[in-house]
Amino acid sequence: MTTSKLTSTSMATMRRCPRQFFYRYDLGLRRLRDTAPLRLGSAFHRGQELRRGLFAADLAAVIDLATAGYAEAPDWAEPNTWAVECETVRQLLAGHFWRYEADDLEFIAVELPFDIPLVNPDTGAASRTFRLAGKIDAIVRLPDGRLAVLEYKTAGCDISPDSDYWLRLRYDGQISLYVLAARALGYDVAMVLYDVTRKPTIKPRQIPELDEDGCKIVLGPESNRVFNANGKPRQSASVKDGYVLQVRAEAPAEYGERLLADIGDRPDYYFQRREIPRLEDDLAEYRAELWQQADLIRESRRRSRWFRNVSRMTCDYCDFKELCLGGVRVRPESPPSGYEFIEDVHPELCTEGVAP
Repeated sequence: MTTSKLTSTSMATMRRCPRQFFYRYDLGLRRLRDTAPLRLGSAFHRGQELRRGLFAADLAAVIDLATAGYAEAPDWAEPNTWAVECETVRQLLAGHFWRYEADDLEFIAVELPFDIPLVNPDTGAASRTFRLAGKIDAIVRLPDGRLAVLEYKTAGCDISPDSDYWLRLRYDGQISLYVLAARALGYDVAMVLYDVTRKPTIKPRQIPELDEDGCKIVLGPESNRVFNANGKPRQSASVKDGYVLQVRAEAPAEYGERLLADIGDRPDYYFQRREIPRLEDDLAEYRAELWQQADLIRESRRRSRWFRNVSRMTCDYCDFKELCLGGVRVRPESPPSGYEFIEDVHPELCTEGVAP
């Protein structure tokens, strides 16, 4: 199976590892379970989409709908971990809505799909093999009247203004692609407004159990309650004496409350926006890169050779690591255990764009 659509994600996959591209986009192979980062990012993105849709006036309903997929933990998931992930999405959305409730962006279009020709930069001829496809989160008008592509991202790294995260975006091809696509759709944009949300680093913690008087409970080696010489309950553990502080796991709802409080205390740690411009020279260089990447895919298909890019940075995060490094031969008529074949290798493109 082959695809005639090139997306930002598929091209990034090809750059990362051609064998991974082959599994995902030519064979249509997919894991039966999404990884936690993908689930969280998808649910957060869904909340942003709903925020600008029919439910914009009811933020609680937006959050409920965005996290509806977490209503019941699947058989393979640990229920508490699943519930904590749901709380994480809910509080990040609540924090984002609060952080930008007074912004003055005018939304022109939301979830805007594109399907445009891939053009040879030397001849101006359109490719007969590939088209460029994707979906733009939003087109917005800035307070000074300029139009911009708005791109939502969730990140697991430092997003402070001086971090390397922003340096990398200077040459991120996705931004160039979205500027080219927006222009092809008739929107005169020159830049992307990057809206980034950092995933929390705080985790659920152990909470001391309390008695009816609000005192911590410390047990001795024989599971007896330990008291100080003054008759008051001991409030700290002691490895030397074998005194153990009794604790319980923080409930998902408690963790959610603590996360939301942390967001309120340091919103700039969690949320950043920045304009990422694109010069005409940047776009010209990217058009050439697009054609070169398409050539590489065509050549790999012609030769039926998809080399591996074996490294810790590629393999450790690859859904197909066990198959590829284990020498498992994938047969089109029978997916390996834990995987499935899908017809639509670009399911992220299925949603139609909506006006705000």
